[in-house]
Amino acid sequence: MAKVQEIVARALRLIQVQDARQPVKAVDMQTGIAALNSMCARWEANGLAIGWRPVSNPSDDMPCPVEAEQAIAYNLAITLAPEYGTEPPAVVVGTAARDLGDLRADVKAANPLTPDRGVIAHGYDTRTDRFY
Repeated sequence: MAKVQEIVARALRLIQVQDARQPVKAVDMQTGIAALNSMCARWEANGLAIGWRPVSNPSDDMPCPVEAEQAIAYNLAITLAPEYGTEPPAVVVGTAARDLGDLRADVKAANPLTPDRGVIAHGYDTRTDRFY
């Protein structure tokens, strides 16, 4: 299980604003943690149940399954890029999309009876919980 600081540092390296040989500055770590909490809370609100709970300390364990860590790091890199005035490399964008798709499939497979919000099926709109 990774530490929060490892995921934030990785995300910053992926967008090439952090040297792997240097420690992450405190302000950059706090920016990363805020973005991490926001991004993962949004995923949870959208039905991507990874068991997220907010973190505040860089030395905290990541509150998610190990298999979610890469998707989180790569998507965090994309989330942070505008704050640092950079564009994430295409390989980062592609990996983020692929890993997030894999994570969604993992969550869906683990919870097959959970409705997929936003899907309209058989006259039932799962977004509004109403039949039409």
